[in-house]
Amino acid sequence: MAKGTVYVVTGASRGLGLELVKQLLGRGNTVVAAVRSPSTSQGLQTLQHEHPKELSFVTMDTSDEASIKAAGEALEKDKPGGIDVLINNAGVSGKGRYRPIEQDIQDFKDIMAVNILGPYLVVRALLPLIRKGRKKQIFNMSSGLASMGNLAANLRGEGIYQFAASYGLAYRASKAALCMETLSLAADLKPEGITVVSMDPGWVRTDMGGPTADIEAPESIAGQLKVYDAVTEEDTGKFYKYDGSIVPF
Repeated sequence: MAKGTVYVVTGASRGLGLELVKQLLGRGNTVVAAVRSPSTSQGLQTLQHEHPKELSFVTMDTSDEASIKAAGEALEKDKPGGIDVLINNAGVSGKGRYRPIEQDIQDFKDIMAVNILGPYLVVRALLPLIRKGRKKQIFNMSSGLASMGNLAANLRGEGIYQFAASYGLAYRASKAALCMETLSLAADLKPEGITVVSMDPGWVRTDMGGPTADIEAPESIAGQLKVYDAVTEEDTGKFYKYDGSIVPF
């Protein structure tokens, strides 16, 4: 990725999002962290102190359409020349552990609102700026748990799929739907030279992934950046894992 590229990263206050902002800044890029409350993230405040010219914030609640629209309007004023890359990282796994047949309905709705509708609304709000950008790329953070192609492992509950055996219905459904959203937007926006790709970050030791996950956030993000570097318009619609492999969807 060329230095000076302008990125917008949602859900950047902690975990993968915060590490993504950190590594992007370390490569000399300009980053806008889109978060609900920038002032309450010590990690972002520290990075802003270290990179006062390269890092800025925009308030955005990805579960709130009005907040997303307002963020888009604010960015049009702050970045009139456009943005190069949007990374839809914001997501939730839910508030409780439920058997699939006992999934809490309100929790299901909340997960869908953030993980599916949120990224879609963010793309719509920021599309005028993406059209002005040089790279014109959108990356949607999905999950290996979205892969119906890994059905055998899913049913055996191996590795990350042990998560699904106990309480993963709503989260998995939302991330699978996000992959279809990626495919649909990729087809729609391809004539404009806009690339849309899904990303599986791996099973990462974060607040969401838990302490028994496979890898640390820096490893996942370092791998993702290599994928982002290599992606071209011909890759639009694909579902990549952080190590560069294609995830069977």
